[in-house]
Amino acid sequence: MKDVLHRVRIAGAGSFLPNEPVPNDRIDDVLGPIDGAPERVQTFMRTVGRRMLEHSGVEKRHFAIDAETNQLTHTIASLGEGAARRALEMSGHAPEDVEFLVISSPTFDAGTPPTSALLQQRLGIERCAEMEIHSNCSGIGKSMQVAYDAMRLGRYRTALVVYSQLSSVYLRSCYFNQPIMTKTQAALRYILADGAGAVVLESDPDAGPGDLRGEVLGTHIESIGGKRDPAMTCGGGVQDIMSGKNPIEAMYHLGLHHLDQDFSAVNKLAGPLLFEGLLRMLAKLECDSASIDHYVLSIPTKQLYDENATFIERLGVSDQNVRFRSNHCGYCGGATLLIHLDEMVRSGELQRGQTAAVYSVESSKWMSAGFVVRW
Repeated sequence: MKDVLHRVRIAGAGSFLPNEPVPNDRIDDVLGPIDGAPERVQTFMRTVGRRMLEHSGVEKRHFAIDAETNQLTHTIASLGEGAARRALEMSGHAPEDVEFLVISSPTFDAGTPPTSALLQQRLGIERCAEMEIHSNCSGIGKSMQVAYDAMRLGRYRTALVVYSQLSSVYLRSCYFNQPIMTKTQAALRYILADGAGAVVLESDPDAGPGDLRGEVLGTHIESIGGKRDPAMTCGGGVQDIMSGKNPIEAMYHLGLHHLDQDFSAVNKLAGPLLFEGLLRMLAKLECDSASIDHYVLSIPTKQLYDENATFIERLGVSDQNVRFRSNHCGYCGGATLLIHLDEMVRSGELQRGQTAAVYSVESSKWMSAGFVVRW
């Protein structure tokens, strides 16, 4: 009998934002004070940092932090659990129905065991295939491709894809070696936020074209960082502790554990690379850009959105098709895409028969990835 590729659909979406929303004027209170940094950094935070917030388009965001103690309230796995349970509830599946669990995150709860197994335990799944993908904003596209391809081949019937972003682990005042902080490291406190998103995927070997609501039409992954310098870095891995009598202490002394970003490179490259990758995905999947009803993109601030208006025009759609959506949740890395998709599904904005292109670019080494779904 001839093998037939299965069609795959999104059966449920879910998102989770920890704790009460934090308005812009309370970010430093919740993350803890930066009072030991060089004066130039503190001046930057009081002046440029304030202006960044005013032009960001973000009114509030969420942190997995106790506002009174500045201690973390969630792990990467527990953030993911909140989103996963909502997605499972929408899909009508119980956790034990999950045959394949994939989680992506830029960091992890422990060197071992993998966060995927920790999430499996939190959900009470006794047995399933699981996989963890270490990536930032492009991680959700990578996870979707791995799950989608496995389900197309009929390996699994039900999969759970999760992305969890715990930015605040790098943003709390107690994490920094403050005397050697830089302006860019401080600026990230005003851009990033915490949250998680999830989708439940189902495969159907008997469905024909147009039979499935929420059908995934295809995925795309690319990395063009082979000859480009990284624009987002965070140490703490093997390369930072390879030598020395006390490599952990040396790493902290040098500030290698700090999360940092090359804002000049991001402002110059992120928009063009995002849209170029998006257009390549649409061409590969034979989707006319004008036929896409909604574009869900990894644009962290309204300022960056406005600066890339010419690329939006190239898509041949109105700004209603490509909206800035992080107003009330902040930018949660790759989780942002699934958070927005969940909101669109639950509000009815994404209507039956409409198509959404979901795409992100990751500045760490210039990877990008996404998928297209017809609701």
